[in-house]
Amino acid sequence: MSDPLLAVEDLRKTFGGIVAVDGATFEIESGTITGLIGPNGAGKTTTFNLISGFYVPDNGRISYRGTDLQYLMAPTDMETTIWGSAAGFSGGVIGAAVGLGAFSFGALPALAITIGGAAVGAGGYIAEERLTQSREQARNARPYQLAREGLVRTFQLTRELGEMTALENLMLAPQGQAGESVINTWFRRDKVSTEEETVRQRGVEMLELLEIEHLRDEPAENLSGGQRKLLELGRVLMLDPELILLDEPVAGVNPTLTQKLMDRIEKLSSEGYTFCIVEHDMNVIMELSETIIVMNEGKRLIQGPPEQIRNNDAVIDAYLGVE
Repeated sequence: MSDPLLAVEDLRKTFGGIVAVDGATFEIESGTITGLIGPNGAGKTTTFNLISGFYVPDNGRISYRGTDLQYLMAPTDMETTIWGSAAGFSGGVIGAAVGLGAFSFGALPALAITIGGAAVGAGGYIAEERLTQSREQARNARPYQLAREGLVRTFQLTRELGEMTALENLMLAPQGQAGESVINTWFRRDKVSTEEETVRQRGVEMLELLEIEHLRDEPAENLSGGQRKLLELGRVLMLDPELILLDEPVAGVNPTLTQKLMDRIEKLSSEGYTFCIVEHDMNVIMELSETIIVMNEGKRLIQGPPEQIRNNDAVIDAYLGVE
């Protein structure tokens, strides 16, 4: 068997004295639909937030395509170079200011240079410490880096940009567009225009795929809850992801749009997309999922196909609170 797309090993997360996730371990295979279920307080949402990079795990490891998420969220070489240059520049400015100040108060040039040199060293040390601190703070706190790697998520409460149209919300999603650079907007207008038209066409095709093309020019704030769920799914698909985490995709959605969402997810799965879904609607989970992971009290209780989960005594006890 090939390596799993996502591997969660002995994951643990606490909030003060509350243990939200306590040694959770499971895997998600590429090209599958996996359901993540459990009673309230089981740790599902916290696990989602850990996998998507919004929380820092206290212990354990999450691997995506064989690479630790912490490494994927670390500063890039370019960022490290920029921060290093900033540290050196800060040290130089501090040293020059101290040396000039010493000279202006009557110190001999040689003494002023010595004082300035010492200040450069001290300034450089302080700047280096701040750089190290910044890098550590950046680590584990950059979920957008995961999106660039193909691991994306939706939220239970959709986060559309209400004053922008449905199409504009989709067009905003692809990263690294030429138009994001001020220089390009002035000196590479043809490239910006061509790329924007390509993204626009992709957005139109996405609206057609989701069967909401009639909402193309409608402000997102005017869409219904179900339509916003579809729009958010379209927005993550515009990123060309490999693994999509869906948080309560049909919560508050009417039956007609629920079925439409389910149809879209199944179709996308057949095209090679991988899904992990947190959902309380058991009918949806049982119909969509190939594998279901059941969590209880922060741990993985059982993992298996729907027919194995449906009548499992441990699962029934967890949901009903039976001792």
